[in-house]
Formats: sequence, structure tokens, C-alpha cells
Amino acid sequence: MLFISLSLLLASVHALPHRRIAAKHSLGAAYAVPAPSRAPGNATAGCRSASSWKFDDTNHANITLGDRSFLVHIPTTYHPTTQHALVVSYHGFKANDVKQEEITGFSEEGLTLNGRGLVAVYPNGQFGPGKDGNESIRAWEGAPYSPPGVDDIAFTQQMVQSLSDNLCLDSNRFYASGKSNGGGLTNLLACTPATAKLFAAFAPVSAALYAGANPQNCKPGRAVPIINFHGLADTIIPFDGQAADKEGRTEYATPNITQYREAWADRNGCIYLPPADSSSTTLGVFAVVSHPHVNTTLKTSNCSAVNTHTVVNGFTVADLGHSWPTTLGLDGGGITTFNATTANILPFFDSQSMEMD
Repeated sequence: MLFISLSLLLASVHALPHRRIAAKHSLGAAYAVPAPSRAPGNATAGCRSASSWKFDDTNHANITLGDRSFLVHIPTTYHPTTQHALVVSYHGFKANDVKQEEITGFSEEGLTLNGRGLVAVYPNGQFGPGKDGNESIRAWEGAPYSPPGVDDIAFTQQMVQSLSDNLCLDSNRFYASGKSNGGGLTNLLACTPATAKLFAAFAPVSAALYAGANPQNCKPGRAVPIINFHGLADTIIPFDGQAADKEGRTEYATPNITQYREAWADRNGCIYLPPADSSSTTLGVFAVVSHPHVNTTLKTSNCSAVNTHTVVNGFTVADLGHSWPTTLGLDGGGITTFNATTANILPFFDSQSMEMD
């Protein structure tokens, strides 16, 4: 049985790594979010049985599931009888598990959720036709270039079941995130009742919200906590949306990001108020505006009418392109003064648990 001793408590770090994280860990900052939940966990089967999974000296394991694969990272503090939170993170178009681990930093030393080290998982998409129709490029369901006939909703359910059977996890604290095409799948998971109730919160970043990933009939069946990041300088998935891509293909239409966020606030039952500076009777989603980072605006929609802890957080980052926000600019869209993972996403996840529903 896997056993990794708790031996280190290291100082905080803020910068994300340039390469795969080694086995020993420490953590970065936080921002103003609701207090972390300390609700009781819900232990998975992996807490009661031995696993055959083998991890290397950097605490990684490559796991195959049929014709699919995913990369798993466990913390140095992992113990097979202690319940750990799970973060699943989906890569972007043309990327893979290793790249997603690098840009997000979810495997970074010392990261915690609910006071314990977290398990980070990076699935690989299937190879699809690409944008030219004759390529072989990894992609997720919901995009025009997705592999035909591939069901990534079912794959996600099967992967989470496999993780639950082999690792000691807290099923009240499963979280989903993704970049670009992976952000689109993250949104689709949030819109799908079977997976909306599987994950406590969702973090789509620079999300490719094509019609297949952002269905008009999105009905998750519960109020869904969402934290979303998008750059104003994104030319691949423009913040203001697009009716078609540069080649005029309407299947590449994407929504205005503000309207996308307001749609989530609407279906979550967030507060509505008349515009303060208008006599209009038209209602708009009320959002508290703040500026938690340089060149960054946060709009928070309070959904306490449905669930005290459910919010929709939309971060709009000036001068940021199609990128996961980091101080190192690890995926080419520019740099920011903050690392979204440690500064915002993990504190947001920490405030959410399925136990609250």
C-alpha cells in the first residue's frame, strides 16, 4: 500500500514552476473569499483498500483507463487513510497532461485544500481532426475540432471512479478546472447534471465556449459555484465574443464573456437589482466590483438566495491574452502580477464543498 510520510512543512512560494514538480511541497497566497469549509469529509473506497498504482520519486503516476490516460500527482503528505481533495484540470487544444500541470501549478509544493495536501489530476484528450480536418491533435468534447463520437463526460465519470477506488479522497471536495478547450469542457461538466453534482466547484480559464461546450439548455440541476478568468487581449477566444472565426466559420462562434458569466449568475439564482443609475425597469445581475490585482477587475455575483456559499466570480484581466494567469507567463499569453491558482482558484475551491448543498 502506498504510504508517504509527513516530514516537511516548508515556506510559502508564489511563483509557479517551469518544470514538473519534485516530491516535496509548499504553498502561496490567498484572497478574500468565504472562510474555508471544515465540513466532515466523505471517504472514497480508496481509503479502505490497497491500491496497485505505483508512483515515482516525484509522486507522479501515469494511469491508463481503456484507451485513455491521465497523470496523477499526490502530495508528499499523502496518507492512504486520510481524505484528500481532488482537483482535475483539463488541457487546452494541442496541449497535454504535462503542459497543463506546468501552466497551472496544481502540483506545486505544499498546496492544500481543507488543510490537507491535494491530489491533482491531468487527463489527456483523445486525438481529433484539428481545425483543418486532417490533423491528429488532442482535443476535448464541445469544440468543432473534437474527436467524433468521443464522450468526455463519461470518461470523466469513469476516471473519477477509478481515482476514488484507488486513492483516499474526500468526495465532497472534487473540483474541475481547465484552460481553453479544456475550459470549455469544464463548463460542459458544470452544465451536465451527472457531473455538476460530482464536482463542488468549477474553474474555466480562457474558456473556448463554443456551442457544444456552452449549450443553450444548460441545466445543471443545482447552484454551481464558478470562478472564471479571461483576458481582454485574448485574440483566440475574444472577450467580447465572435460570430465566426477569421475564416468565417460560424461553428467557431463564442459568447460575450460578461454575458456568459451573467447567464451562470442567472441560473444560479443570484441577486437581481435595477441599475442604480437608471430609472429603467430592466433587471440586471447585481455584481460587487473589486480590483484584487493590478489590471484585474473582479465581479462577484452573490447567489445566497439559493445557497449561502454559491457565487459566480468573473476575473477580467487587462493586457492578458489566451493564457492561464501567472507571473511567469508559462503558456504564451503574457504575464500577470498574480498566479491565479494560488491567489484565487484554490482559496475559492477551499470555500466550497458538496457538504454545503
